[in-house]
Amino acid sequence: MNSSTNVYLADLRYNFSGVLANDCMPLGVAYMKAVMDQELPEVNSRLFVYPDKLWQTILESPPDVLMLSNYVWNEALSFHIAKLTKRLNPDVLVVMGGPNISLEDERRMAYLQSHPEVDLYVLGEGDYLASEVVRHFLDAGKSVKKMGDREIPSSVYRRSDGSPYVPTMWERHKEIDDLPSPWLTGIQDEFFDGKLAPLIETNRGCPFTCTFCVQGTRWYTKVHNFSVDRIKAEIDYIAHRIKKYSPSQGTLRIADSNFGMFERDVEISEHIGHRMKDCGYPKFIDATTGKNRPDRIIRSVEKVSGALVLYQAVQSLDENVLRNVKRQTIKLEAYEQLQVHMRGRGLRSNSDLILGLPGETIQTHLAASYKLLDSGISQVTNFQLMLLKGSELETVESRQSFRFESRFRVLPKNFGIVGGEKVFDVEEIVVATDTLSFDDYVECRKRALISMAFWRDDLFEDVVVFLGGFGIPRSECWKSLLPALEQSTGKARRFLDDFVRETIGELFPSREACIDFYSQEDNFQRLLRGEIGDNLMHKYHAIAVFHLWPEVCDIAMGAFRRLLVENGGADKIPEFDTFWSDLHRFVQLKHAHGYSESQILAHCEDEFEYDIPTWLEHKMPPTPAAYSYTSPQRLGFRLTPEAHDGLKSALEVWSTDIRGLTKMVTRIKSLWLHREVTPLGSAMKSLSQSA
Repeated sequence: MNSSTNVYLADLRYNFSGVLANDCMPLGVAYMKAVMDQELPEVNSRLFVYPDKLWQTILESPPDVLMLSNYVWNEALSFHIAKLTKRLNPDVLVVMGGPNISLEDERRMAYLQSHPEVDLYVLGEGDYLASEVVRHFLDAGKSVKKMGDREIPSSVYRRSDGSPYVPTMWERHKEIDDLPSPWLTGIQDEFFDGKLAPLIETNRGCPFTCTFCVQGTRWYTKVHNFSVDRIKAEIDYIAHRIKKYSPSQGTLRIADSNFGMFERDVEISEHIGHRMKDCGYPKFIDATTGKNRPDRIIRSVEKVSGALVLYQAVQSLDENVLRNVKRQTIKLEAYEQLQVHMRGRGLRSNSDLILGLPGETIQTHLAASYKLLDSGISQVTNFQLMLLKGSELETVESRQSFRFESRFRVLPKNFGIVGGEKVFDVEEIVVATDTLSFDDYVECRKRALISMAFWRDDLFEDVVVFLGGFGIPRSECWKSLLPALEQSTGKARRFLDDFVRETIGELFPSREACIDFYSQEDNFQRLLRGEIGDNLMHKYHAIAVFHLWPEVCDIAMGAFRRLLVENGGADKIPEFDTFWSDLHRFVQLKHAHGYSESQILAHCEDEFEYDIPTWLEHKMPPTPAAYSYTSPQRLGFRLTPEAHDGLKSALEVWSTDIRGLTKMVTRIKSLWLHREVTPLGSAMKSLSQSA
């Protein structure tokens, strides 16, 4: 082996807009380096996540081998770095790997041929393959052309005559504990910079065969586990290092496809709970919870005191659609059992639906939303069907069979300038099928906006429960909000109109048309400012809960009031107008909002005729007359110390800029936005004075 051999392994993420597009620490390439350090100690390997740092290092000291990850969010960025590197030194071996490549061999070979800057594409898990590729390169005398005559497994590459070749696949490595830990070896230490969040995995694989998911293919069916002792040691290492080097970083991500579904996950969650107590980390756990075994999932959520939100990703409730995407192995009754437990313990749950699945109509999609809401789900998130390379739905056969009509849009914050050139990563989404029109798509997107702006974070949960006591279902409350928003004026109506305009305007007929549009300097500057091209749901969610909260509260409380009046409930409440006015102001003041950090973290107060806190504590009796004060009382609203510190830390990481808030809303506990309420003395200033 040549001791001067330099291998750069890069899992790149954009950081050009001032906000990281992907804030995860690198994991896949870190495993590759850990194996390489063990098996090829003579090779000098380095990890990179920031493109500018990688490019500057390449200029100063070009590598012999450049290995780049390929996900939907960094494909163009990796190709761009590969092009720049080949221009600098054509003899560098450029290797790419990752799930973002089609399943069909013919399309895989065409993909490689369309990207001459890449010499070899690694298929499947690259932990050991990375070292295998480097061995072949060194044995070929560091000649890319001579390397083409060798038999390199689980990859797509060119023979020495330039023809593309796909050899046989390696089987997945079952004993994954053989992999050196990228945490315990210190490989990840440099990434505790306060910007990146740790990402761990406790197992690999998924037993389900969903055709819209890359891990739904048969190759990933078997689940292989890391040992619990190893995982505990990694969690300890991460928690203590976060506490020492990046205390503002409160997020832990778990990469498992079904965390909480296995008995061992309960033990792992309990261990995370211990670290939460002695290290203050993590404050928020981002994970996809399991599809079956509700008992274990509930226990896992409980062990971390609600830091883990239950994600019940049903995707659809229509049996025909579920058959089309091979998801019928997931037991829907498990979701219902979970809801019973979650409601009984006061825990939040979240369910996902995917718009555009084959066979789905606007009627079945909305019916699923109604059913989930009436089951007690805290939040229904509506995703759009992405045609992910590596998934069965992305194949030519599926595209033709279901008559997918797709559009292209820039991935939020996944753009930048590297080496003096603009780069954009683009995703392909389904906007129409043989059962869903484009107009239906837009209408469903408007309903999804309602879920994000009005329903997320339990903003009106108490009021919705109160209406339920008068026989008004949760789904009726939800359905009343879009008409109310459509009938509004001023900032609220512009909020809806801007969303619809951006929803249609972000879609392009081709990848090239999308890139051409954003490459224009005026549009690029608008993109940079976050005016266009951001994640619309998260952006408008942030606008609603931070900037337009008073208007959002007025619309929702007005809609719910009309439901009560139409249902006859208002007639059963003495002095209804006075009571509803108090409840309205109480709900509004209880939610933290504003444009600046000081406004968001501020406390306030106002005068009330009714003892709303005691009424809520007593489970909201339908006739609140007994809770009327003998004389008006002042109540104060302020964040708890935990919420104040959690929000303050999050704002330090993400900022109050709308681009930062757009990311932050997905990375904080919803309870952090809820102020606690205390009675105040008469000497306190009024709300108008304090404002």
